Amino acid sequence: MTLSSRVLHASLVFTLMGSACGPAAPDRAAIWGSDQASLSIADNKTTVQVLASGGCYGSYGDIDAVPSGTFALSGTYTQLMGVYPGRIQYPAEFAGTIVGNVMTLSISVPELQKTIGPFRLSAGVTSAWSACLYP
Repeated sequence: MTLSSRVLHASLVFTLMGSACGPAAPDRAAIWGSDQASLSIADNKTTVQVLASGGCYGSYGDIDAVPSGTFALSGTYTQLMGVYPGRIQYPAEFAGTIVGNVMTLSISVPELQKTIGPFRLSAGVTSAWSACLYP
């Protein structure tokens, strides 16, 4: 075997090794949804929208993290309302699990003594609603 064929062979072996060590799973889903809630991930921030009875979202949550596996993340829960100031923010806990392409999510708002959910969201499902416009 000549020197140039050994270099070519070594180059091919390292190229194949490098591609075999690449990511085995696809990138994490950035959109999750159901007929009751949606979750989107952008720039390491997560936003949850909860459907209201009028076909619009009446509340939403913001988390400065990306959920994975079994999670319990702090964030804010914003309730939209038809009187001044138009919305109220509360500290909230977002808890759930991700197994395969299914996320189970509950939102706990201690100040309201309320837990919203659980919601069963599917990866890649887009559920887009506009914000409720209150009179």
